Amino acid sequence: MSHYRPILNLVATAAIAIAAPVVAQQPGMMGGMQQQHMQQHMAQMQDMMRQMSDMAQRSQQMQQQMKQQMGQMQGGQMSGGHMAMSQMADHMSAMTTQMKGLVGQMQTMMKDQQMMKDRGMQRDMDGMHEHMTAMSNDMDKMLQTMEQMQKRLR
Repeated sequence: MSHYRPILNLVATAAIAIAAPVVAQQPGMMGGMQQQHMQQHMAQMQDMMRQMSDMAQRSQQMQQQMKQQMGQMQGGQMSGGHMAMSQMADHMSAMTTQMKGLVGQMQTMMKDQQMMKDRGMQRDMDGMHEHMTAMSNDMDKMLQTMEQMQKRLR
């Protein structure tokens, strides 16, 4: 009988693996807490998308202002600081545009109910959301600092 035990374990494991997705797909199996959690995340992602749009717009305005300032300067007046600030504005604009795209892709993934039924995936998405929020906050602080620096350069 002992040589049949590994086969029985394999059969039992296969049966559970086959039955688990079927049970999970039954109506009402996605708990109210999970749905509430996902709705909360979606609302937070919408807020983050609005923040990213605002930051993208601010960084583009800063970029335009820097180009105007540089255009008004005579060739000899343009300092390395002005050039560096202009390049920083360009990079910040590109970063906010990319972050906006990442937030959009996360939203798309969160809408995929099949994908989000996996608890491990939910944990990973929660972690990703935390990291994206932290990055968004850091980018906002960086943009505020750059705006202050730009005012000093005028």
